[in-house]
Amino acid sequence: MRYLTLGIVFVSLAHADWGSTLLQKSAELYDETREKTIQIYEDTLDTKPVTHDALRKERLSKAWDSALDELKEGTHYIDELKTAPDSAWIGRDKEAIHEDMDALFDRIIQGLVGGDLGEYKRQMAKLRKQIDANKEKILTYREKRIGAPESSTIYTTKSEYDEKIKALQDENRVFANDMRIVKENLQKSFDDIGVKLSMDQIDVLLTRVDGDDIIQISLMMDTLKYITNQILHLMQESHEELKQAKRYYGMHEVLLELVVYIQQKYIDKCNNVYLVKIQKIINDSRSMIEETKRLQAHEDDPKRIMVYAHNIEALEMTQKAALRYREDLVRSRDKMIEAQKVAKANLKVSKNTYETVSLSADLYDLMSESQQMFAKISKIQVPDIVPFENLQIKEKYKELTDKIE
Repeated sequence: MRYLTLGIVFVSLAHADWGSTLLQKSAELYDETREKTIQIYEDTLDTKPVTHDALRKERLSKAWDSALDELKEGTHYIDELKTAPDSAWIGRDKEAIHEDMDALFDRIIQGLVGGDLGEYKRQMAKLRKQIDANKEKILTYREKRIGAPESSTIYTTKSEYDEKIKALQDENRVFANDMRIVKENLQKSFDDIGVKLSMDQIDVLLTRVDGDDIIQISLMMDTLKYITNQILHLMQESHEELKQAKRYYGMHEVLLELVVYIQQKYIDKCNNVYLVKIQKIINDSRSMIEETKRLQAHEDDPKRIMVYAHNIEALEMTQKAALRYREDLVRSRDKMIEAQKVAKANLKVSKNTYETVSLSADLYDLMSESQQMFAKISKIQVPDIVPFENLQIKEKYKELTDKIE
């Protein structure tokens, strides 16, 4: 009877262990199925990357309706500035008018390129998140695979983990291809304004802290060329009516003011945010290198000396990447300053012409010439982007961008 009881206990324990393992495997299968179901549902809601042509067509189709009333509002501010005092205790002075114009320009910028830029950012962020999540799962499966059996009807086997890993790697290849499509769309956006960038240069742009600023300005220039064309059509239809032509030319002047404004925003951000933060990183890394070298010099243990040596190497790599980052930002800022000089010169001519020209045909000709100015500025202000020389520098750039943002 005693042996029978022990036998029952052993069988019960074995059954309990088998049942527990079966439940665990069932839970794993349920979680995986649930994740796949959620992913399929999300994929049906969130389509593949939108094409460049579709994004551009949507942006330009909305541009005129979005900006028309605001451009008219801008002409009122320009007229108001002509008679406003530099400062005033009572009433509006030039500073107050410029504040209103800046707020107007921010609304125009958001209305013209906010959705387009937001779509690029959303697509890239989503794809990066999916790839990172899959990499985490792959790491987990590789860890579990080490202790997995070669064959089993109960446990997940090595070959089953291999299949799971391969499926995730295949998914990541699809996501990487989708990222390539997004990058190609960006590449075509720069092509629209006459700027040729390689895929390596696009990679750098998407890694840099000022990448969104540069993309935004480039999209804006493309949109402003389109709006200028619409204004030119209206001037043609004004039938040589000078009053109407001057009204439309005033809208064009607002566009030129907008170009100078968005360029200045980038220059100020470089000077007051990006370069300040990257300089602090350079200073901190230099101090850390000196401190680590001091500690190493006073250390006798060979193993600890090696640790310090490794730390110094890592800090020097950070400093090297940070110095290059600063050079890139300075070069980009200087290019924008150069482009702004051209924009300001054209704005000065535009203001003078608005006051003095007495023939609508002259205004039309000057506006037509300004189209060439947009193309010239676009090419000047996009920075000379140097591709990463290796993966290590690229990864350091990403780390530095996270710290600067």
